[in-house]
Amino acid sequence: MNYFNFGCKTIVIDLKNEISKKGSVAWKSQLCISLKKEFQNIIHDVVYSFSEITIFFKQKPSSFETKKIILWIKEFALKKQNIIRSSWEIPVCFDHIFSEDLLNHNKGNLLAFDLYIKEFVKCEFEVHHYGFLPGFFYSTGLPNRLHIPRKMTPVKSVDSGTLAVGDSYVGIYPQLSPGGWNRIGKTYYSFFKRESNPPCFILPGDKIKFNSISLKEYKIEIENFCNLNKIPKSSYFEIIY
Repeated sequence: MNYFNFGCKTIVIDLKNEISKKGSVAWKSQLCISLKKEFQNIIHDVVYSFSEITIFFKQKPSSFETKKIILWIKEFALKKQNIIRSSWEIPVCFDHIFSEDLLNHNKGNLLAFDLYIKEFVKCEFEVHHYGFLPGFFYSTGLPNRLHIPRKMTPVKSVDSGTLAVGDSYVGIYPQLSPGGWNRIGKTYYSFFKRESNPPCFILPGDKIKFNSISLKEYKIEIENFCNLNKIPKSSYFEIIY
């Protein structure tokens, strides 16, 4: 298993061989979670990319510590893994006031707009990774016919809870921010809570279904501030490797 130093307190480990065997977002995510828990006294954080994981240490690791971690990862890859993930049901209002970009994409054609939403809510998405903002999850599973290119010029302000499409990815803006994805709807749930541990309750490998709700229902729920401290409905499923 190849690895290299990236500064004095960071190492990057090549997982190409293991990824070809496992091929799973959930497996990579669970490897990072388990590794951080097992070596919490010396590891600050572990982050995965497409074929690598990057380990951030609290201080410069010794040669012994590095070799111990490499051996642990090799043993983890050989063991049978039973990984628990969640299927989430997220309510979204697709009213035109929240989906201007989708309307523009369809050149104001309401029939095409309605057809897009009808197809979209049939999809099941998988959370692939986090990026851009704390709590902004990138989800895969959008059919090619529903892809919408990112905007050439991002807008300065996108509301928290906005559901958006960027090329093949689907995500929800966790806070007010600039954004270059296409807004197609809005939910009243918050997906990042700094005071919580972990701050993001949705994990890579989780599944997501979006349920359409009316503007009236959205307004009722958004006025109930208790909803901001709740999480959507979910059920568990098991992945065995």
